[in-house]
Amino acid sequence: MFAVGIDGCSNGWLASFSKPFDFKKCYCLYSKNLEELILKLPKKTFIIADIPIGLDEKKHIRECDVKARAFIGPRRHSIFAPPCKKASLESNYESANILNKKITSHGLSKQTWMINDKIKETQKLIEKGYSLKEGHPECSFRELKGDFLRFGKSGLLGFFERLELLTNLGFTPTSLSKQLSEEIKAKPDDLLDSLVLCWSASRHIHKKGIYLGLKNSSKTFNESESFIHV
Repeated sequence: MFAVGIDGCSNGWLASFSKPFDFKKCYCLYSKNLEELILKLPKKTFIIADIPIGLDEKKHIRECDVKARAFIGPRRHSIFAPPCKKASLESNYESANILNKKITSHGLSKQTWMINDKIKETQKLIEKGYSLKEGHPECSFRELKGDFLRFGKSGLLGFFERLELLTNLGFTPTSLSKQLSEEIKAKPDDLLDSLVLCWSASRHIHKKGIYLGLKNSSKTFNESESFIHV
């Protein structure tokens, strides 16, 4: 079984994978298409992706997003409310914003809409039978540190705060970046996000992970319930 962390980038998807907790032997892959990326991975995997999986019918924000915001405290602004199911199916931002406001009484941010194609791409794969779990890198970093992160990930201090946490685990981000295709258009923190989700996937393979937003304490999952794997 391989632990896999997947993060979206501006022109596709980035995956980092290793045997659970064997991060010195981690590998990275890039593909424009999520299904193509998954098919390149080893056959037995536990995949955590940084993408909303399971949209609400009527609520402005899902329970798991509320829990995640509380969990990361000062970094709560990094978790935004995805569109409701019907709004996600709209073809443009203007109509989706109007419909989301009509159904939930809240509009959509343009930042949210920018990942909607990836939300739909992921949902189609789940409907085809692919097993994908939802994660959020900032939640994983907060759990890894054992405390709130001091700085935002887009700044210099925040980047190195997260980089140190990962290198202490055995990851070698500089070497891993050299495995990626030159076609990739990604930010440095996209790689770090995929790596920390690989760590969270390792935790879940070993039954050590936590579930933000899971209402049933016995962990018997309801397919319609959304929760974040940390």
